[in-house]
Amino acid sequence: MSQELHPLPECCDNILYTEEQVQNRISELAKEITEHYKGILQEGEHLVLVPVLKGSYIFAADLSRKLGVPNSVDFIALSSYQDGVATTGEVKIIMDTRKSIFNKHVLVIEDIIDSGYTLSFLVNLLQTRTPKSIKTCVLLTAPKHKRKLEIPVDWVGMDIGERFVIGYGLDLGELYRNLPYIAELKQSVIDEIKNASKKKE
Repeated sequence: MSQELHPLPECCDNILYTEEQVQNRISELAKEITEHYKGILQEGEHLVLVPVLKGSYIFAADLSRKLGVPNSVDFIALSSYQDGVATTGEVKIIMDTRKSIFNKHVLVIEDIIDSGYTLSFLVNLLQTRTPKSIKTCVLLTAPKHKRKLEIPVDWVGMDIGERFVIGYGLDLGELYRNLPYIAELKQSVIDEIKNASKKKE
């Protein structure tokens, strides 16, 4: 039914991870995260989820529902990309969190780790706000050789290798975030984006 409602876009070669594979992996992550926090959350405490907008909003919603511990959500929006594929290295805060995380257990939720700039910036920023603990959960990971900054990730969902992907929160020109699966972009589309980016330089 989902495939009929969300057919593979013309810009994609194939479905890398199906809706079922994505949801099964999130269930596994939720179980691991639940077990960890059940061991450290004290009575009256809850887990604060800090999803990075916009890419992680669907992942965060599904993960939140599957967690077996009390949790709240406080979004943050950052930018470290230009023209969709090139990482600038400069991270900007577009929208900050609203609540204090002082003495709280915090779980940062990201859609993908590539260069490591965004996650490193965010973890360092949140550490200055004196949480009781801070952990990271990333849905997708690119190869470690692409990292500009080395930062440990506590929970990782799936590996996408060298591919450029869309769906399940990840976009192409703000479209396709609503796809329930993760799809691989055609090389011709990636080349077009890169060429358009070079012309703007």
